[in-house]
Amino acid sequence: MTEDFGRRLPYLLRRVNAALSQRLDEDLRPFDLTQSQLSALAILDVAQPDGLSGAILSTRSGVTPQSMSAAIVGLVDRGLVVRTPHPSHGRILECRITPAGIRVLQNVQQTTAASDRYDAGLSAAQQEQLRLLLTEMMGALGLYLPPPVDKTS
Repeated sequence: MTEDFGRRLPYLLRRVNAALSQRLDEDLRPFDLTQSQLSALAILDVAQPDGLSGAILSTRSGVTPQSMSAAIVGLVDRGLVVRTPHPSHGRILECRITPAGIRVLQNVQQTTAASDRYDAGLSAAQQEQLRLLLTEMMGALGLYLPPPVDKTS
């Protein structure tokens, strides 16, 4: 007997991802940000004060280098990110989040954290269980995982 296609993990994950992605797009509209731009800001915020290249940002975000390049241009134009030459690799430009970028990121995070549009009706315990499972999957797939945030500081 064949497995029900509608219960296969890749199908279920894709459907949930599509729904959450649509909700995030709606919530980002007032900030005039794309998901790639939000991802870049969040990654740069974690990386600061170090800068990261567009190639690293694209890999960590899971988007093409071309998409990340366009996202970075938009962020630079708005003063949310600055690009400077890498100290030892002259052809590489490093991106850094600016204070304005940090403020926008914090505003987006406050808006989305206050919304129950992303918990999909899961309890706090279920959300933590899902977070752990997804983190395990990401590790097994070799995907970038940001370092855990130190909650004691």
